[in-house]
Amino acid sequence: MANYIKWIRSKVVHERVILNFSAGILTNSAGKVLLQKRSDKGTWGLIGGTIELGESGTETLVREFKEEAGIDINTIKLLNIYSKYFDSYPNGDKAQTITILYKVSLVNEKQLPTLGDSETLRLNWFNQDELKGIKIVNQQHEDMLQDFFDNDFPIRR
Repeated sequence: MANYIKWIRSKVVHERVILNFSAGILTNSAGKVLLQKRSDKGTWGLIGGTIELGESGTETLVREFKEEAGIDINTIKLLNIYSKYFDSYPNGDKAQTITILYKVSLVNEKQLPTLGDSETLRLNWFNQDELKGIKIVNQQHEDMLQDFFDNDFPIRR
């Protein structure tokens, strides 16, 4: 089914639903993480998106990196699942967001990220200290980034 989320929202409108996401940590040679400045909230976050009906988490991630950053990635390993988070969106939608976080790599190390679809305002690489100077999209993304830089992925999230 194309655009499963749009179909669900046509049934429940803005009520809180459970949405499943996939997100990826891509680092450069300096150990910086690639983040996307999102057009929906004007804040920074990891590249990823909603799992569509019939997709796996890794298939979603490959699709989202291509759409949002113009790059082809491989998923390397599962880092954690973040399930006890709630978010709201500018259009009024509410959700409990469950995100599968993966470490990813470029298929072609020479390929550079480029602005993809309209969901991406900017792309940039950040180290842990540089994250303090930007607004991250939500607590879930903040926790995923903190866990990555701490190299500690608690299962209580």
